[in-house]
Amino acid sequence: MRYVVLALLGMLGVLLSGSIATGVSIAGISVDILLLMVTCVALLDKTSAPVLFAAGAGLCMDILYSTSLGVYALPYAATAALVMLLSRNIKRFNVLLVFASGAGGYLLKELIMIAIVYILGARFSVPRMVVREILPAAAVAGGLNLLAYMVFSRLYQLSWMRPRAKHAGDDLI
Repeated sequence: MRYVVLALLGMLGVLLSGSIATGVSIAGISVDILLLMVTCVALLDKTSAPVLFAAGAGLCMDILYSTSLGVYALPYAATAALVMLLSRNIKRFNVLLVFASGAGGYLLKELIMIAIVYILGARFSVPRMVVREILPAAAVAGGLNLLAYMVFSRLYQLSWMRPRAKHAGDDLI
């Protein structure tokens, strides 16, 4: 059941991030709702499901909103993998860790996207973009990650949403 919920949340995140959230901004900074979902799932789920969730949602973003595959899928999957690996052994999260995972996840995602787009041929000033656009957006993403973490932690308290303690045939890994 939790994989169905993750797939539905991924589709909701793709639609919200690609269509509605592009018009909504906080002080000129657009909100990446899918990244908030990815980091929260990576913090709460200790299996490989967050990486698959991020890669699947990113692939849907690539299909719907990009001209080449991997521009969204690779950064989201790498961010989920890094957040999951760094927080795997932590039993209890504090506010600073949740904020840092949101801000650091946004920064990592944007830096990977900059590298991909630069390789594809776009030319722009990377230091100017980092200072004027990415760092303020990372701070907003960290703050919004606190709110998203509260919602997702409530969701993961439900018995059908928690990962199984033992490996079962229908679990991924």
